[in-house]
Parts: sequence; structure tokens; C-alpha cells
Amino acid sequence: MKNSCILLQVPGEIVGQALQMLPSPSSAEYHEHIVEMDVEHLGKVRLFVERRQARHHKHRHYYWHARRAELIPLRDNPRFGP
Repeated sequence: MKNSCILLQVPGEIVGQALQMLPSPSSAEYHEHIVEMDVEHLGKVRLFVERRQARHHKHRHYYWHARRAELIPLRDNPRFGP
């Protein structure tokens, strides 16, 4: 399974939960974050999230965007033991 396709296999509900764990995007100190989540059918997944900005005239809105995801290798995944 290729890592580049993993984000498409992570349910939106799980991505949403990961984004809720992050600080408010408008006041976040860092523009990129990494969140690790358990996905039932994949195992442990690492989500790479970045802050994005949408502008409409003078108004700016910041939001988190899941850019990519990768499987955490079994040797680093405590779910599968040593």
C-alpha cells in the first residue's frame, strides 16, 4: 500500500477529530502540525496538517488542512507490540 494514497483511506470523521485536537488556526504559533491517530482498518496513522488562509476582500479566515497521511511502521506502532 502506497503512503501517498493513505489520506484518501482515512475517514473524514477521524481527520475531523485530529483537527479538533489542534489549537485555533487563527492564533496558532506553528503553521504545520503532525497528529497521530488510530484508524480502525489501517492501524496507527500520522497526519500532516498545515494552516491555510482564505481571503474574501479584507476578511481573512484561517483553517487547518490535512495535507497528507502515512502509516506508522509496525516497529514504531505500539498496537502491534515489540
